Amino acid sequence: MVELTVSALMWALVVVLVVFRRARKERSVLYAAVTIAVTMMLNDDDLYVLVDGWFGARDIVHLFSAIILMVGVHFLAQGISRAGAPRYLRGIPALIVLWAAIVVTTVAFFLVPHRGGTSESFMREYGDYPAAAVYSCAQYVYFLVVFSALLLTAVAAIRHSTLTRERVAGALLLVGSLCTMALSVTVIGMSTAQLIGGLPAAEPWRPAYYTLQVGTFLFLTAGLASAPIARWAGQSRRERDVRRYLDRITPLWQEAIEARASLHLETAEVDSTHRLHRRIVEIRDAAMDGRNHFALTVDDRRLLAEAEDRLGAGAM
Repeated sequence: MVELTVSALMWALVVVLVVFRRARKERSVLYAAVTIAVTMMLNDDDLYVLVDGWFGARDIVHLFSAIILMVGVHFLAQGISRAGAPRYLRGIPALIVLWAAIVVTTVAFFLVPHRGGTSESFMREYGDYPAAAVYSCAQYVYFLVVFSALLLTAVAAIRHSTLTRERVAGALLLVGSLCTMALSVTVIGMSTAQLIGGLPAAEPWRPAYYTLQVGTFLFLTAGLASAPIARWAGQSRRERDVRRYLDRITPLWQEAIEARASLHLETAEVDSTHRLHRRIVEIRDAAMDGRNHFALTVDDRRLLAEAEDRLGAGAM
């Protein structure tokens, strides 16, 4: 049930990013959301057994899933931390850390003495082996490294951003990063406990594991989805304001271009904001031209000043 909940959260994020993201922007986050959503789907026992059967029922899909998850986290980190992130999270250093985690995870996986057949819970089945503990811990050490950097990035976003939506997104990502780091420590502790004391020693860690897993994805998806949704809502509100002011000044603008026809430079290709700005300029130019009888009333000047103030303040 937890896996399905987490998968649903990630697919919801995918939908949000596809619908509300800016063109050619946030691709890394979208790729991360897709890969992580696929990984979480493979954590469902029935689906995992089915897919692993296609590969010979050797638990190889468990390794594929772990690698895909790490790659997804890498894309997530790149998408969030375009600027201001620690050096080890960007560019070549980030790839080196990722490949080191993949190599250690892969080698440890193949050192586990597999008994044959698909195991619905790989660590419950093989967690008593040192190689299995290394396999599990290597992934979450990588997550600790990445999300410690994302934590710093989120703090910087909260401190330096001037936009409310970015501060809210930063706060949600901050909590999500803390949950991920706590989850990583929990998994490392659980794997170590099972290695030392067997499966019963790992059971006390399990409730915290499930709680932190849901908390991690809940806050991360909320943080990643909030910014594009808020940006879309703001753009929609500005577009409505622009159209409202266009409707209000259009009669005045028509009078202006009739009084001075050479003013009319507007083209159909410009967006509403530029069209409003152009019309304000043309109205004022017509009013200042002493060769015609076009003049602005007090109410006209008040309307134009209000529209100009809003454009200048970025409200549109």
